[in-house]
Amino acid sequence: MRKIATIRTLSMVIAACAAASAWAWPDKPVQVIVPYGAGGGVDTFTRPLTAKMGELLGQPIVVDNRGGAGGTIGVQRAAVSPPDGYILLSGGVHQPMAEGLYPKRGYDIEKDFVPLALTARVPNVLVVTSKAPYADVKELIAHAKANPGKVNYCSSGNGTAQHIVGATFGKLTGVTMTHIPYRGTAAAMTDLISGQCDLMFDGLGTSAQQIQNGRIRLLAVTTTKRSPLFPQTPTLKEAGGPEMDASIWYAWWAPAATPKDVVAKLRQDLQIALKEASVREAWRSQGAEVPEMADSALDGYVKAETRRWKKAVQEMGITVD
Repeated sequence: MRKIATIRTLSMVIAACAAASAWAWPDKPVQVIVPYGAGGGVDTFTRPLTAKMGELLGQPIVVDNRGGAGGTIGVQRAAVSPPDGYILLSGGVHQPMAEGLYPKRGYDIEKDFVPLALTARVPNVLVVTSKAPYADVKELIAHAKANPGKVNYCSSGNGTAQHIVGATFGKLTGVTMTHIPYRGTAAAMTDLISGQCDLMFDGLGTSAQQIQNGRIRLLAVTTTKRSPLFPQTPTLKEAGGPEMDASIWYAWWAPAATPKDVVAKLRQDLQIALKEASVREAWRSQGAEVPEMADSALDGYVKAETRRWKKAVQEMGITVD
């Protein structure tokens, strides 16, 4: 009887400690690392959530933009942070893509992190400068083939989704284009608008406003379905190009050893925040949707995406310039 009583007491202590852990956290501001510059796609789909998450958690959520090396610098910073729930990572499909491009990045997205939620999904689009001499995708391909290496595409940096989608387009169409990497989407978009670069494969979240304002032209979406925000715009295949399915998704992660009760709380509050009318309207205005995915499916999804993009990088022979 004494042994049973001891076991019961121990169980009660463990339960009390777990409850105390959940109750005490957070008792100070939480930091979310965005491994890219301000104004880019990840940043755009992070800040509306941090505002709402701060209300739900009762502590400020501070965004820390740490760009560089295709996002790997910021991710590595998050990977070596204490797994106590006070430093999180906001990224997206860019992280599985980086697994195949940066063998010495210093972390493993599958082993060193636990996914908290998919926060947004948005089509990738092919946009061109308003001064471009081609009116559609067929004309672009023909022009690029007639002028090998002279057509350039800008991206937010080596190894980013914009780089890999652009390289994939080049491989599938047999055209040779020059890649111009920038330090972030905002800088690349500025030069696209001014005509310093010819085209860009961008997430619709950062291109939508520029398209609507007429600063750049939208030729196609690089997905299998048209975008509800621009329903008259064809898919790449409909426009005479190759079939591609390159939608951009965004997600939040926590370091792998973060306490389970903290992970559960973050997952719960993220789902509440994503259902807020203000967040959904912000997403809708940028052509994005909130992915519907159960917590139990998150890990498998990220692993499948990592395998998918590793294979694509290898098969396409894409390298960091």
